[in-house]
Amino acid sequence: MIPVRAASLVLASLVGSTGCWMSMPVLESSASPGMVPAVIAPESDAAVAVGEVDESLDDVDGGDPSALPEPSGQLEVEAELVEARSAPHCGKSKYVVVMRYAVKRVLAGTYDERDLYVAHMCPELGLPQCRGGKGERVRHFRAGEVHRLSLARGTGSGAIVDKFKDGDADELPRYRARCGALVAP
Repeated sequence: MIPVRAASLVLASLVGSTGCWMSMPVLESSASPGMVPAVIAPESDAAVAVGEVDESLDDVDGGDPSALPEPSGQLEVEAELVEARSAPHCGKSKYVVVMRYAVKRVLAGTYDERDLYVAHMCPELGLPQCRGGKGERVRHFRAGEVHRLSLARGTGSGAIVDKFKDGDADELPRYRARCGALVAP
């Protein structure tokens, strides 16, 4: 009697250059010990048969695969100041100035964008240092500096100066800087 081994259909998943899952059906057969698995062409009947399985693997979260998680209400990040803005000095009026940062690392919370828009109250006063925080206090806002920031969603109260309102930047949330410090280079 000759032992018979059944052929099985397997999906090999790869991560593409965009970070998305791609599935490639592979026919695995162990009928002959020296056989190498064959790749099934995407347009073949076998590939069409596993198409439904492939779609269910891609939609793990059950929602729109292009949707990103909602940004957190509170964040802690390390970010490089890209565009520092100024406003009249605070006196009787409180000025809140929005500045653009490039996110280096998210330390707490969820934020998947590269650009981050942070509202600083009375920027001529600098930024208060967080309790127990390491690093030098931010006394002036200079493009190129990296700040560790504790943020809350929203801009706070005062006369808001936001020169990023037009275009794509308006779609991103604004965060209010609660405290922060310079990150050593």
